[in-house]
Amino acid sequence: MEMKNVLQQMIKLNQTLFNNAYDLSLQFQDQAEKLGDTILDQAGLSSAEYRKPYEIWISACKAGRASVKAYVDEGYRNAEASLK
Repeated sequence: MEMKNVLQQMIKLNQTLFNNAYDLSLQFQDQAEKLGDTILDQAGLSSAEYRKPYEIWISACKAGRASVKAYVDEGYRNAEASLK
């Protein structure tokens, strides 16, 4: 029984570490997006011709990171469920 509690604590610790690292990467990516916006604006590339591919790329990055988060969260839920 004690081993089960230790494993549950390890899973929670790993989940917390992942969530903190994920939040940090979100902040980094959001700052990179703002920097990209600034670069496009200052370089005079803010027209729809240049802005549209950039916005598609940003949307793809956001969708990708959301799916990664969902997969990892599901993995942690499955790990916790297997210990019950």
